[in-house]
Amino acid sequence: AAATDTHNQSLEMSGISLAALRGDLAMPSTWQEVGEVAKLYIYPIKSLANVEVEQFIVKPNGAQYNLMIDRQFMVVDKKGKMITARRYPHMSMVVPTVTQAQLVLTYPGMDDMRVEIPRNEAAGAACEVWGEECMGVDMGDRVGEWLSDIILQDPQGGLRLVFHNQEESSRPDKEGSEYLTPLEKAGDKPLYADGYPYLLLASSSIKELNRVLEEDGADLEVEETRFRPNIYIEGDFPAFAEDKWTYVKIGACVFRNVKLCTRCVYTTVDPDTGEKNHRGEPLKTLRSFRTSLDKEERKAYGTSPFFGVNLGVEVMGEIKVGDKVMISSTVKMI
Repeated sequence: AAATDTHNQSLEMSGISLAALRGDLAMPSTWQEVGEVAKLYIYPIKSLANVEVEQFIVKPNGAQYNLMIDRQFMVVDKKGKMITARRYPHMSMVVPTVTQAQLVLTYPGMDDMRVEIPRNEAAGAACEVWGEECMGVDMGDRVGEWLSDIILQDPQGGLRLVFHNQEESSRPDKEGSEYLTPLEKAGDKPLYADGYPYLLLASSSIKELNRVLEEDGADLEVEETRFRPNIYIEGDFPAFAEDKWTYVKIGACVFRNVKLCTRCVYTTVDPDTGEKNHRGEPLKTLRSFRTSLDKEERKAYGTSPFFGVNLGVEVMGEIKVGDKVMISSTVKMI
């Protein structure tokens, strides 16, 4: 019994003592190479399928490739509140294509939907992401009914698609917290993404999560796409080393590590099938070793586990697959 108690205790204590950055938070003057960019992703419509790209322009509010900007479109309900794959996992199977004039949506078993993009529309209507008010131009009944049919199985379900027609984010400025997000700046806001404009994920951390899942008999192997990163990197560094990188330099761009990404039930959705894992994995396993043990962070994030790094933009530019990933040369790489 004593051995069992000790085992349970160690499980309870397993976690991250503090997720927030501490120590020297100045921009590095010298850099070291730790890996390279393996894949880049843009999600033109919040909660819908990803689009893999070879490069993108790094702008303060999100990645841009040609005419495609990260989370520039969003599905909302009658009240303008976001509709996501957390509740309707199969919506992640809708594939978007963006051109100058049109947005094309495809979904298995449905006719393609083509709709004009209201790029010159000045006025927008209020909508909402996690209680934050923002603006969007309604894209009309046809696409609303098409999406309602797929998502709610009811063409008259009242869903709408909105387009963020402004170059700069209409979301409120970040308020910042010296304790929780010491490197956050007011402008670190996305268009319609949940919290921040960029998400970095490392292959070593995916491998470690898969090792733990296998060890726990979870009967699941995960891939990076279910965590919806913009920047997926590979390198010879330990799992979760990226948690503590203050700044990340890729090409001429420099990103700030604003906050580790808190994960939710969306991680249980298989991006290839649009179905949720019936055991609640990998979220259940992530909770067992990737939640914060810090009192203040527990207050802010509860038991949401961390996986991936939310980034803010310090220096704009362009990044491409194969670019070297650099961090401060003062970081000891084990």
